[in-house]
Amino acid sequence: MLTVDDYARIRRAHFQDGLGIREIARQFHHSRRKIREVLLKSEPSGYPPRLSPAPKLDPLKVIIDAILTEDQLAPPKQRHTASRIFSRLRCEHGYPGGYDQVRRYVQSHRRRTRETFIPLDHDPGQRPEADFGQIWVDFPDGRRQVSVMIVTWAWSYASFAIALPTQRTEAILHGLTKAFEFFGCVPRELWWDNPTTVAIEILPGRQRKLNERYLALASHYNFEPLFCMPARGNEKPRVENRVKDLERRLATPVPLAESLDRLNDYLIQCCREDFKRPHEHQSLCRPKSAVGLCGWCAP
Repeated sequence: MLTVDDYARIRRAHFQDGLGIREIARQFHHSRRKIREVLLKSEPSGYPPRLSPAPKLDPLKVIIDAILTEDQLAPPKQRHTASRIFSRLRCEHGYPGGYDQVRRYVQSHRRRTRETFIPLDHDPGQRPEADFGQIWVDFPDGRRQVSVMIVTWAWSYASFAIALPTQRTEAILHGLTKAFEFFGCVPRELWWDNPTTVAIEILPGRQRKLNERYLALASHYNFEPLFCMPARGNEKPRVENRVKDLERRLATPVPLAESLDRLNDYLIQCCREDFKRPHEHQSLCRPKSAVGLCGWCAP
């Protein structure tokens, strides 16, 4: 669209400089028809007011909003798709319009109501995050899936990984003990998702009924056991990224190992080497040489 300034320059070229329409069209890269339109008026008239792109859908948008609001309380796999909303509008409300209008409105509604996350930073020595990943490993007796527990510091992004025979409570306790030995310190708090071997029952808010042996471990090492809200894995993003890194980098191609102990030697070596390289998710404050991997205590 031509601006008022464009109109002024074209009109000056014709009325003051005496240029013809053909020459002005060549210089300003517009058609002669457009130049004639500009010469007839001193400024652009603007676009006419836009009509609603979906006039048949307008009366039913309130109903779509109500359906999408109710979906927030429904199970994730039983929420309305745009196609299902379109079917309901036709059957229950006699909607005469097309599917594309419904689909575009549903997409715009979901963009407006999309949840926003604010990245958080944490003090050194305060918070590691723990989770399990699953990888395939080739052992002498064949290929089998192995559970790997990963503990990642939120401040330094330093990680510890250990392959365990199971994800039971006793395996978790053993893995955490080894993690504290590896880091050379104990955190103020330790975050998990909500594994049933650790959090026996989910209570309102962040309250949990804990496995007694895990609670005894927390009491022994004097750290606070904390948990993400249900279905909120984004609350522990460092270890979530580490699980993906385990699968896509450390376990690709499929590693060869004589035993679980040899696999753990490989994982420990990877953890030590990995801490030397920068990470895009890492805190801007890297631990100095006189500080441990947790960023809190001396090594």
